[in-house]
Amino acid sequence: MLPLIKAEFRKSGKKYTRGFKLLLAVISVLALLISYLSFSYGFNSDAGIFTSGSDRYVIENRLFQHVIVEKEEGLNLLREGKIDVFLTGLSIVVTDTLKSSAAGEEMKNYIKGEFERWMYEKYGMYAFPVMIRAEYLKREIAPSFTPQPVSEERIRQISEQVREREGREENVQEKVEESVIKSVQGGEESPVTLKRVKTEYSTPDSFSPPSLISKMVVAFLFIIPSFFVMQVFSSSLAEDVRMRRMEVLLSTPLTQEGILFQKMLPYLLLAFLITAIPSLIFGVNGVLYMASPLLLLFTAQAFIAVNSRSYRELTFLILVTNLLVMVYLVLPSVFSGLPLSDVSPVTFLLRSLSGEEVSITDLAFSSIPLATISATLFYLTARSLKIENLYSPTSPLERFVKTLTESASTDLRAFVMAMASVFIALFLEFFLLFFGLSVPLVTSYAVIMLGVAVIEEFLKSSLIYPVKSVRRAITVALGFFVAEKGLLLSVFKDYSIVLPGELFIFPLLLHVTSSLTFAIVSRRDWRLGYLAAVAIHFAYNYGTVVML
Repeated sequence: MLPLIKAEFRKSGKKYTRGFKLLLAVISVLALLISYLSFSYGFNSDAGIFTSGSDRYVIENRLFQHVIVEKEEGLNLLREGKIDVFLTGLSIVVTDTLKSSAAGEEMKNYIKGEFERWMYEKYGMYAFPVMIRAEYLKREIAPSFTPQPVSEERIRQISEQVREREGREENVQEKVEESVIKSVQGGEESPVTLKRVKTEYSTPDSFSPPSLISKMVVAFLFIIPSFFVMQVFSSSLAEDVRMRRMEVLLSTPLTQEGILFQKMLPYLLLAFLITAIPSLIFGVNGVLYMASPLLLLFTAQAFIAVNSRSYRELTFLILVTNLLVMVYLVLPSVFSGLPLSDVSPVTFLLRSLSGEEVSITDLAFSSIPLATISATLFYLTARSLKIENLYSPTSPLERFVKTLTESASTDLRAFVMAMASVFIALFLEFFLLFFGLSVPLVTSYAVIMLGVAVIEEFLKSSLIYPVKSVRRAITVALGFFVAEKGLLLSVFKDYSIVLPGELFIFPLLLHVTSSLTFAIVSRRDWRLGYLAAVAIHFAYNYGTVVML
């Protein structure tokens, strides 16, 4: 076993007493047992509370115990109270009892949900249009100064058309009227309401794509328990820095990456093990879906633990980071009918829980950015394990910029770091997009365009600043451009031939121009160079939006 992993286990063993370990074990076993019972019985506690019948339809819903009977027999069972709801033709038949009314409402919601699910499976996103853009066309109207008289024949034709339209509306109204079926049994009237609807196709009143929100609570079971392991890991790593144990480890033959890897590995494996438990219960590969989010959370907390100056700063930054990552993971899945939801692996986890098949391509599209950010943060954290950096009074943001600039010691490394920076930029721009949606339209455009320029030029400038040469500027611009277009290649592949300028040439010229501007102007003042690069990027974004 690797030496640091043994040391980590020994340190944890000394920190907790035997009685406390036993208490933790008992609580863990009870929690697993209660979770298993809840998953096995709790979610199905309302199964079969209603009884339904039909003369032609088969209902597969956990709320209903369904029987197939003839129409007359089914209506008699409904009157006698032996079933709560009856389906026949295009009608849902209920009685005036509270249970029957509730069953009818649940049956209506079930049929509506099944119809929307069928529409989504058959037509996909085209069944749920959510964005509309109006095109206003100019209409030339020839001026006419002499009014033309209307003939009696034309007036008669218009009157006949109006009468025909009114007649059709009356026929439709008759088709949707409700009739009350009353039968006398035992001297008492037992009303049964039969709602008739017109036989032609109609769009539901409330038409929305299938939502994954109902599965959101289950998704938290794959995420939240691992936070406790992360908290122990970050506290242990921060303690090693504060107690100067890290100085002893840095004096050993182990590399900085090896030290960080061995410190992180036992906690990461424990987090994967915890994630595997609900995976076995629900029958999905949750470890595969949650691998990249867990790596991102662990590496982000490792960077904060190494570079924070106090425990108070450590706690605050970890809370903020966990919140941002959780928002990135959970919020897109709320918009399950939009392509935006595919940026989060949790969306595909929820789809898998709903019984949908998830392709490896879709999962890779959402996991690769997070895995790339995780690898970048791991490398930057390892580069931060230096004596002069661990006890520096500078802020974590200043240490991040310093480590990022030091990592780009050669043009090749600058090219690779520029490619990795694209994924960090996209992660931050995700929050910028949702912030823009909460403000007025004109303001949101300005915020998004300016924010994108500020974020991307900040990352590029950090890699150019150590050298400030034309060659370094072009190298960073090319790395940023290659990763940016490579990530969106699946989106651009259908338009790259007809729109090569808008998709490739102009963005490349933008990155090269803004990078060269910063490299040249920053030789006099880096602030002025950064502002100039942001201004160029913002002007390009503004021009692109105006030309849409």
